[in-house]
Amino acid sequence: MKTKKIVMSLISGTLAAVMACGGAFAASVRTTTDVNMRAKPDNASAVLCVLPKNAEAEKLGMEGNWYHLSYKDKDGYVYKKYIKDTEAAPATETKTVYTTADLNVRATPDKAGKKLGVLKKGTAVETTGLKNGWYTIKYNGKTGYISAKYTTETKPETTKTVYTTGDLYVRAKPTKNSEKLGVLKKGTAVETTGTKNGWYKITYKGKTGYISGKYVTTTKPGTAETTIVYTTANLNVRDKATTEGKKLGVLKKGTAVETTGLKNGWYTIKYNGKTGYICAKYTTEVKPGTEKPTTPATKTVYTTSDLNVRAEPNKNAKKLGVLKKGTEVKTITLKNGWYSIAYNGKTGYISAKYTTDKR
Repeated sequence: MKTKKIVMSLISGTLAAVMACGGAFAASVRTTTDVNMRAKPDNASAVLCVLPKNAEAEKLGMEGNWYHLSYKDKDGYVYKKYIKDTEAAPATETKTVYTTADLNVRATPDKAGKKLGVLKKGTAVETTGLKNGWYTIKYNGKTGYISAKYTTETKPETTKTVYTTGDLYVRAKPTKNSEKLGVLKKGTAVETTGTKNGWYKITYKGKTGYISGKYVTTTKPGTAETTIVYTTANLNVRDKATTEGKKLGVLKKGTAVETTGLKNGWYTIKYNGKTGYICAKYTTEVKPGTEKPTTPATKTVYTTSDLNVRAEPNKNAKKLGVLKKGTEVKTITLKNGWYSIAYNGKTGYISAKYTTDKR
């Protein structure tokens, strides 16, 4: 009996000690904001530490309006106004991340999960959790998951792709007298991250560099149809497609010029890094010294594809109509790769390139 009393006494003492020290039987509470834990239940008492919002602590007891808490390696007091005497889960913490590539949204947090959609590179996404390398997000009203591997917390700079209109120096600073870092070939596509005083900021061989905006275009080379013409006289370059336009300069007779369009009798060209216009009336597509005499066409030809009939022998001339593939055509003359033909009572022209003399 004596032994039994001793054992019971030891068990009671142990339980009391556990409860007094805030052990497994103590209730949990949460803070409602960042709050000081004090050494005593008094606002003037020393601050032991700061408990962050939603911190979980063990409740050891109450002294007046103060909770006696155990948090990590500290025991102290927090005023009851800042404590939630429940074990409710904290509010979900959100975070904004940015995709570093076009990124699939999955129905489950694994790469084999059903694809719900795609987020474009640079998209800002609000996440509500991270687990095993996957962020939880809301996507079209559903819960989705994206791989954290292809995201960053740093907001990306706005980028823009431009194309060089000539061989172009990359400078260390946005000025033409600064150190040269290298040269970009004509037609190079460059991703820029901003402009400053007419200079585009780029990354070049791992360094920040600058290129002059005067010698770049946002039009991808090859997307505009170009034609080489030759001036038949000294020819003014205007800033507008009219004789009233400001004169930007003069092209000597016989100059080869690359044009990017013909409208209302004016060719659009690039001149000293600017857009200019020249009167088509004083140009020709025939290179000086290479013109051959007109040759009568003594044969019938057949179109090898649907073929435009033009009012003049050049691909930018007004379209009079279309000849279907395989049409038999009686030509009149051949000059500079163009057949002249009679079309709806008018003289028209078709490119010999798309014809054959074999049926």
